[in-house]
Amino acid sequence: MSDSAPDEVWRRRILPSLLVHELVCVRATCRAKSALVTAGVLVERIDASLARLILTGLIDIDRTAPLSLTYVLRVAYVLEQGSSQEWRRVGVVFIRLAAIYRMTPATGLPLVLSAQWLMANLPNKTAFHQLPLAMAIYRLFGHMLTSQGQSLALQQAGNGAYRIGNVSFGVVQLSDLPHGNDYATGYQTTDPVIRQGNCLYPSSSSFLLDTLLVSWCQEEGVGERLVLQAPINHNDPRYRRLLTEAITEQQGVAVDSRDDDAGNLNHANPDDHRFVIVSGFQPNETVAAYLQVTAGDANDITLWTTERSVGDRPQSFDVRFPTSMPCWRAVLRNFSLENDVINRGTVVG
Repeated sequence: MSDSAPDEVWRRRILPSLLVHELVCVRATCRAKSALVTAGVLVERIDASLARLILTGLIDIDRTAPLSLTYVLRVAYVLEQGSSQEWRRVGVVFIRLAAIYRMTPATGLPLVLSAQWLMANLPNKTAFHQLPLAMAIYRLFGHMLTSQGQSLALQQAGNGAYRIGNVSFGVVQLSDLPHGNDYATGYQTTDPVIRQGNCLYPSSSSFLLDTLLVSWCQEEGVGERLVLQAPINHNDPRYRRLLTEAITEQQGVAVDSRDDDAGNLNHANPDDHRFVIVSGFQPNETVAAYLQVTAGDANDITLWTTERSVGDRPQSFDVRFPTSMPCWRAVLRNFSLENDVINRGTVVG
């Protein structure tokens, strides 16, 4: 359609169909229609993206100050990058858990993408694409998170390394993975394999979620507890399935890692580990709960939750943890492990 089309057609049909960089071109080159590309139009676009990505209430623009066109253009652009998969794990799941673990600002959610930070750190779209997409998404809000008073901003160190707080890590390129390595299958440049010490992660989003559950979950008042521990024979096929098979969104979020003996990518028998987050990532959930599945010297399944017990030990788990228990049971039942873990495991908390 040409610029001779009525303004209303442009507003309702043409502008919504264009990508953000195309809107910039319209404003720069189409004198007749440039005035239609306003901050208000872009705010509508931002709100639509937030809703589509299920980020409404988790991330937002600063609506308390006058909105400059440059600012809302940047926000609209970054929200339209990549697929919903990266935004779900790094945006939706991570931010919701970060709020439960009290890593977010005292003002709570949403995390506001300030104009000042965006202008200083994303002067152009090239700056955003200097990182793999999942890491670039985290960088948008990581500086607003803290763990025990320490900023969790993503920082780039020397020699291609990165650091968040006191955790250093690096990106593993596909070409560095040996032929046949499990993590080479399905490798995504937008969410790449990560090396952190002895641990290898299949994606940067897995690294972030794993580190949250292991290292960044110690804030005062969270009250996370280990509830139950159940040793499992590592040759048990049910255990191996829980450790390696895909987990559906209805069941939870799988977070995998691998200890490969001080970074030996050719290790014949690395130890795989998995968290299965079963609560804390859906809207209105206020309890974080997960299963931890470990391999190596100690093969076991442990159940963790931030839910406060509503009864004493003699009472059943279903009574004591009414929110977490159905979620744990659903995953374990799917792998025929419900009885072995819940009825035969050792009560810890």
